[in-house]
Amino acid sequence: MTKTILTIAGSDTLAGGGLQSDLKTFEDYRLFGLTAITCIAVVKNNQFEIHDLPTTLLQDQLDTIKQGIDLSAIKLGLIHDVTSLSIVKDFLQSFDGPIVLDPVMAFKETNQVYSQNYRAGLIQLFPFATIVTPNLKEAELLSQQKITTLAEMKQAAQAIVELGAAAVVIKGGERLAGELASDLFYDGNQFNLLSKPKLAKATINGAGCTFASAIASNLVLGKNLATTIADSKEFVYQSILNGITLKNGEGNVWYGNSIETEEQT
Repeated sequence: MTKTILTIAGSDTLAGGGLQSDLKTFEDYRLFGLTAITCIAVVKNNQFEIHDLPTTLLQDQLDTIKQGIDLSAIKLGLIHDVTSLSIVKDFLQSFDGPIVLDPVMAFKETNQVYSQNYRAGLIQLFPFATIVTPNLKEAELLSQQKITTLAEMKQAAQAIVELGAAAVVIKGGERLAGELASDLFYDGNQFNLLSKPKLAKATINGAGCTFASAIASNLVLGKNLATTIADSKEFVYQSILNGITLKNGEGNVWYGNSIETEEQT
């Protein structure tokens, strides 16, 4: 029987990240993807804008999915609205399976009260997650410390686990100095650093979303966390290499092939 994954995330109109990248990744792993849309991102007058969907509509989407299909995993992306965090939390309480939480913290304003309330609501989802996958900036916001070295990255990973996460992988990407793009996996006991050469490519939009959705896919296929992280990092690496260039010179990740997997029964 075909395995299914739900992504609860925002819509990226240019399809580099968001639910579009999630669905493409699920398809690459030959898994069936469903969506519950939280918000829609557009570019208007060269400005990035995020428009939240009504929370009642998010609830209706989740109710529809709950009534209509059995899920194999859930991937959480940009939720963006504080009230929506509570709706998602209630939904997760009835699910018993892998949950990958990508704590996207693209704040719609610089209001500190909003930011802190959103961070607090997001942390309440940590105990439900199999793994949390922040990028370096998100890890700084969650751990409330600067990260410029591997040692500080380890401190942040420990702090995030102490917030209630079962495991964390911090996506260092190109933000740390040096020739390697490094991600740090921490399961509460051991650290595992995964590094690959940095790519001189502009096709990086959606790398974080794709990494998290690849992790969810690999977990559905029965792989352990350590193997899942390594395989997902390679998937993103290939997706950057094969990415799609946009008119403005930037670009989106795109794998463009199907992963050979054993038939699911």
